[in-house]
Amino acid sequence: MAIACAHLFPMHYNYHPFTLLELVFKGIAERVYQPSNNKAHQYLSGTLACCLPILVFLLLSVGISVLAFHPQWLGGVALYLCLDTQTTNRTKRIATLLKQGQKATARQLLATIVARDVANLSSMGVAKACIDSTALRTIRHYYVMVIFYLLGGPVLALIYKLLLLCNHAWRAHLAPNIHYMKPLNTIITVIEWFPIRGFVFLISLSLNYKKVRHYLKHYARFFYQQNSGWILCFFAANLHTQLGGPCMYQAKRFNKMRIGSDRPPEPDDLIQLLTLLNRVRLFSALVLTLFWIVYQTLVNYP
Repeated sequence: MAIACAHLFPMHYNYHPFTLLELVFKGIAERVYQPSNNKAHQYLSGTLACCLPILVFLLLSVGISVLAFHPQWLGGVALYLCLDTQTTNRTKRIATLLKQGQKATARQLLATIVARDVANLSSMGVAKACIDSTALRTIRHYYVMVIFYLLGGPVLALIYKLLLLCNHAWRAHLAPNIHYMKPLNTIITVIEWFPIRGFVFLISLSLNYKKVRHYLKHYARFFYQQNSGWILCFFAANLHTQLGGPCMYQAKRFNKMRIGSDRPPEPDDLIQLLTLLNRVRLFSALVLTLFWIVYQTLVNYP
């Protein structure tokens, strides 16, 4: 029911309670992060700055759930808030804007969902950045969220969501390679290691498995963030386009590996991306239904 409500009644970003949490994480980073501090101090401050607010929020959430008459409904509300179903809508709008030649407006809309600098991106650059962001956000903020909810309940899903929110709030104003962010990045990488690999492997079985496996072998393990590399390898193989590549953060160039040897993406590939995401959603629904039937059969078997 929570998944259905997330699609039928999505909550706008401006009214979402997690928007306030992003502002809290942003304010903490502005007060705590000092570029002049040594590496050890930045590691410690970065660890405390991400862990303590999340711990406080979790304690409040668990306390509320203990007092609730129907905690299972409260868990459903938590999943509803954690799921992001607005990313594909923004992708549709960006695709329409690029087709109409409104590149400046497309850049402004793209800037709301990515941490990289977008002011000087061409149409191809906007399309590539949009595909990268949509692929990564959809997998992490939707499918991996559902996996964590099934494995560990709403608490585990909330922990992962809060870590992603903290990462997004910090990366909007800080360079991605500073020591202050490494503890947070390490925590996210560790806890999502198995769900992302398991999900990508499962969906690739029905979607261009040979090419995905080839890309995983030659690109994923060398990517700057291996979990992101697995996701982009799947989409690059199925869209037959080149993803990844150098990006600008805080007016500084970061040389990231390009994934794939096909042509660069074009605005029309955004529509192909949405079609691919619909196929992934259908396949995931079938797999989830199958697991539910097997689970019910085992539980009710005399």
